[in-house]
Amino acid sequence: MAMGEGRSTVTQVPRRSDRRKAATSAAIMKAAERNFIDKGFHGTKIEDIASEADVATGSIYVHFGSKEGLYLALIERALEVEERYLAAAFDEVRTPAEQLVAAGDAYLRFYVEHPGYFRMLAFPYFDTKPKAKLAPIAKRVAQLAEAQIARLAQAIGEAVEAGIVREVDPTRAAKFMWGAWVGVISLNLRPDRLRIKDDELASVLAEGRAMISFGLSAVQPAGSPSRRKRRGIKRR
Repeated sequence: MAMGEGRSTVTQVPRRSDRRKAATSAAIMKAAERNFIDKGFHGTKIEDIASEADVATGSIYVHFGSKEGLYLALIERALEVEERYLAAAFDEVRTPAEQLVAAGDAYLRFYVEHPGYFRMLAFPYFDTKPKAKLAPIAKRVAQLAEAQIARLAQAIGEAVEAGIVREVDPTRAAKFMWGAWVGVISLNLRPDRLRIKDDELASVLAEGRAMISFGLSAVQPAGSPSRRKRRGIKRR
C-alpha cells in the first residue's frame, strides 16, 4: 500500500457489477442517440432502442426511469458538448469583442460537427401551448438558452464599458445575436428553396457578423441610423 502524508493512495478498482452497469448505460445511450436523432422523440419507440442496444426493455427504465428520462440524459450530453465549444470562445484571454466573434464561430462549428445535437437543443420535442407549463426537457433547453444569452450580454456590456462598441442594451442585443445564429443555421435544415446550402452557410454567417459588427461599432458615419435619434415603433 502506497502512503503519502498519512493518507492511502490505493486506487479503488470498479466492481464488476459497476462496470456492467456502466457498459449497459453506454449501450443504451448510443442506441438512443441514433434513434432520437434519426426519428425524433415521438417517432422513436423504446423497444427499438432496447433491441439495438441488445438489452431488455426493462433495463432502460431501470437506468433512466422513462423515455423522457433517457431523452433528457441525451440532452445533457448535447449540452456538455456544446459547452465545450462555447467555453473556448469565451476564454478570458480574448477581448469582449473577440469573444462575440468567437462565440458565433463556435456555434457554427458545433452545428457542423454535431448537427443532431443542434437540432435537439434548437427544437425541443414538446409541443406546448403558449400558457402551458414547460416540461422538464423544454425547461432544461430554455435554461441553456438563457445562460448563453446572459454570457453574450456580459461580453457586450464589457465591450460597451471599454468603448469598443456603442452604447446598447446588452441583453436585447444578446437576444438578437443568439436568435440570428439559431435562425440562420436552422435555414440549413429546411427542405425547400429557402434552405441555405452547406457551402454558403459560413459565408452567410460572415455577412451577418459584419452587419452586427458595423451596427455595434463605436465609430459610426454621421448619417447612419445609429447616430440619429431612435423612435419607438407604433403598432397599428
